[in-house]
Amino acid sequence: MQNKKLYEEILSLKETDHICAQIILNYRIKNKIKVDDFKFVYVVYGIQDHQPLVFNLILMSALEEGPPVSFESYLQQIKTNSFSELLYLVSYYGFFKKDEANLSLIKNSLTKGSLDCYFENTFGKLLYHYQLEQLFCSLTKSSSIEAIAFRKSINLKRHNFLEKSKRIFLPTGESLSDVLTNYRLRNFTLYPKIKEAMDLYNYFNPNTTNAHY
Repeated sequence: MQNKKLYEEILSLKETDHICAQIILNYRIKNKIKVDDFKFVYVVYGIQDHQPLVFNLILMSALEEGPPVSFESYLQQIKTNSFSELLYLVSYYGFFKKDEANLSLIKNSLTKGSLDCYFENTFGKLLYHYQLEQLFCSLTKSSSIEAIAFRKSINLKRHNFLEKSKRIFLPTGESLSDVLTNYRLRNFTLYPKIKEAMDLYNYFNPNTTNAHY
């Protein structure tokens, strides 16, 4: 990893003087988060051209809710020239569990056969919303609007949609329900934090034009 410094701090959500304060405020406004909804924010950032680049924000109601392991400790274990690995880290860092090998999926691909095209850049796991939507579309010939509605309902654990997933089959013979059970990292999917991952990639690879998957 190149010698680029990362900063990790816990701030009051009402902080106005910190170098990242405006970015945090813009994030709150964009996501319609009121200042009293949370008390603290865990922020991971770097400085480039005298300006802050925020790579991760985690809102917290109590200090104890902060990540048990630092962002940088995970960053040191992955390839900073791999966009896929950086995307996984920035997207899932707030959901890492203390007693799990949170980076193990990077080392072990679980894909096989017809699932390769969906999970080849995510280490054999169903991680992101778009993967579930694409899979649903290809298996049911549904529209993107229907796929988004299906994905939202699955993440909300609505019974009729969970039952529907048992009746949708892949060429491998697996049902979509089997895929959800066996390939999701958590019992939900997330939006991939592409902007943050690209910022982090460019931070460590300033002379590279194309990210390596």
